[in-house]
Amino acid sequence: MRAARTDTGWSTFVAVALFLVMAATWAFIPPAVIRNAWIAERAEVYAIAGNGESAVYGRTLEDLEKSLASDFRSFIIDAQSTGQGPFGSSDLSAWAQGRIVATWLWIGLVAYRLQVLMGWLLPGIPLVMAAYRDGQLVREIRKYSFVAQSPIRHSLGVRVLWTVLVGLAAWMIVPLPMPSLLPPLLIVSISYALWLWVSNLQKRL
Repeated sequence: MRAARTDTGWSTFVAVALFLVMAATWAFIPPAVIRNAWIAERAEVYAIAGNGESAVYGRTLEDLEKSLASDFRSFIIDAQSTGQGPFGSSDLSAWAQGRIVATWLWIGLVAYRLQVLMGWLLPGIPLVMAAYRDGQLVREIRKYSFVAQSPIRHSLGVRVLWTVLVGLAAWMIVPLPMPSLLPPLLIVSISYALWLWVSNLQKRL
């Protein structure tokens, strides 16, 4: 009981800490950093996909600009108005405009990474399904053999799976350049962790 409360406390602490880090990053990160991350990742994806990057993934930027341009343009106009008048603050206005541009670029970066992830999921989903099915078959074979299931491997599979999912979420939202081959590596890690978890489930549930 005490261990469960400790785990819950740590989870809450980590969640709050991550939220504060993300809020501080949004408040102070220069828009150029996010723009450079987007440019660097597009260059890496282009090196792998060639012209397909512009035809498929490059549409994210155009679609985002068309769908959000009018809204963000009005936000920028409102931010500019805060620096006018006798009580206006030019520093606050500049900061607000920078946050609006950073938010626009950050949304675009996340959307671009989502699109890249979808491209890797096309071959990745069959791999995950095959790993899950193979894990089930291994477990069924062990039911009728004198082989003990390993709770250590089962626990390891769960921990690896959660770690990879956290890494995938971090790859999605961190506004820094990320390796273009990270998504397929994460998908392979998820497949292995899922196989390790399923194959070492208890023989009788």
